[in-house]
Amino acid sequence: MARSHARRGWRSTQPDPALIGPMLRQAGFIGSDSDPTSVRASFDADGRPRRIHARYAEGWTCAMHLSIDGSYSLSQSIRMRVSGRVPA
Repeated sequence: MARSHARRGWRSTQPDPALIGPMLRQAGFIGSDSDPTSVRASFDADGRPRRIHARYAEGWTCAMHLSIDGSYSLSQSIRMRVSGRVPA
């Protein structure tokens, strides 16, 4: 059975979005030029950042997963709501 983050000594924080926005853009996030509205970050037992999840006002989200060897993966997505009538 997989152990939870808390059992491995991981901790989550809500860092200042103004500090995280530039870091995500430097890593390759292209969804928005503004800073996120909310950020969640998880750190391993040694205090290294391992996961960052950011939400933006324009509907964008960004997730960055950092490996111990210094590599990372970055994913981004947008949520859109379209309303209106379909032409007949």
